[in-house]
Amino acid sequence: MKYKTPANKFFEEIPMPWGVRLIFYLSVVAILTGIIIPSIVQDGDFTGWAVWVYYTAMIFGTITMAIALLWFRKLIVWVDDTYLAFGYGKFRKRFTFDQIESVESTPYSFYKYGGAGIRYARDGHRAWSVPFLHTGVEVKLTEGGKDRTYYISSKRAEELEQVVKSRLANS
Repeated sequence: MKYKTPANKFFEEIPMPWGVRLIFYLSVVAILTGIIIPSIVQDGDFTGWAVWVYYTAMIFGTITMAIALLWFRKLIVWVDDTYLAFGYGKFRKRFTFDQIESVESTPYSFYKYGGAGIRYARDGHRAWSVPFLHTGVEVKLTEGGKDRTYYISSKRAEELEQVVKSRLANS
């Protein structure tokens, strides 16, 4: 059953582009192949330290890639009565409306943030962006006594901007 957003709230799940997901899937398959094939065709014994280092590193790489694929498969953005929140898997940010100064729909600047994903740029700028999605909002706020600007990717940037602005007007 698909999640139905109440009229006074905002909820959006933005999946990682299929091409990027494919690269992650192929990486996991390649690493697993690097574990399985040598163990099948190896003629020697498995007692050398290099073998144990190799297999340990390959298994660690597989687990790390699988976790990254699970955690970063989609960016979730939501606004309710108390918070603007967004995040990838276990990595999430949540701000109350009294922390937020302004919000503005703006295109993503790859140059400004230096890439996609969770990015930390100069002068307190942060980005939580999805590769190849060039729409979103910039939120100016105070976090821990410091002025910050967060860019949040969104396919429905204008709607997100309006929902946050309406919450700012009510608080």
